[in-house]
Amino acid sequence: MGKFFEAIPERLIPWIREQHLFWVATAPLSADGHVNVSPKGVAGTFTVVDPTTVWYEDLTGSGIETISHLRENGRMTILFNAFDGPPRILRLFGIGTAYEIGTPEYESYIPFKSRKPGSRAVIVLKIHKVGTSCGYAVPKFDFRQERSLLLDWAGGKERKQTEGSEEGTMAQYWKKKNSKSIDGLLGLEQAIQQVGPLLNTPHKILDADSFKSAAGSAVNIGRRQLLIGYLAGIFTVILYFQVARSVSSSLPMLSAWH
Repeated sequence: MGKFFEAIPERLIPWIREQHLFWVATAPLSADGHVNVSPKGVAGTFTVVDPTTVWYEDLTGSGIETISHLRENGRMTILFNAFDGPPRILRLFGIGTAYEIGTPEYESYIPFKSRKPGSRAVIVLKIHKVGTSCGYAVPKFDFRQERSLLLDWAGGKERKQTEGSEEGTMAQYWKKKNSKSIDGLLGLEQAIQQVGPLLNTPHKILDADSFKSAAGSAVNIGRRQLLIGYLAGIFTVILYFQVARSVSSSLPMLSAWH
């Protein structure tokens, strides 16, 4: 019943586009690390580029496991299954890459003004194997409607930033919840460093040019801070050796006093 392919069969692409839900599975390399499976929804977030390439818009959540695991090893499986019509399970095996908001790659997939509230990355999967199986044990469900809760929640946090609020903003949430995985792997990085200055600027959350300017400013600030730290380190070493030389030259005099 199970079959494998090198790419998505053309006949299944329309079926994929009709689905309201899919799952993403990733894992760290560590043997005692946590394997993660995340359900994904929200209409319009999943795109089939061609039979070996798909991507989805990654929306903000309370965890950052998928992005963290992709940073470390890239392994990812996306699963679809039929809840109505003929039973079917479809797995897309491949190497995933996460492009955070604030990168040119992100904007090449999603222009900044077209992003959904809370959008934090684009996840691109390059497929090397596709598996289909029966799905006979999957129950039937009727689709009722999309949930708007996530978009409403994220929109509220982004509005607080456009109003110049210092509390309850998306940048704060990313820093608190999305900077590391539960195993301590790096999560969001550029989004926190570069998007924060923009989102804290009133009325410019959807201004792509201002976004790029703020991102560049954040990078320049980081470079200046690194240079200052480097110079401070050199000054400390020079001061240490001067003090040591001064103490050493005064030792004979101290012995004579005794």
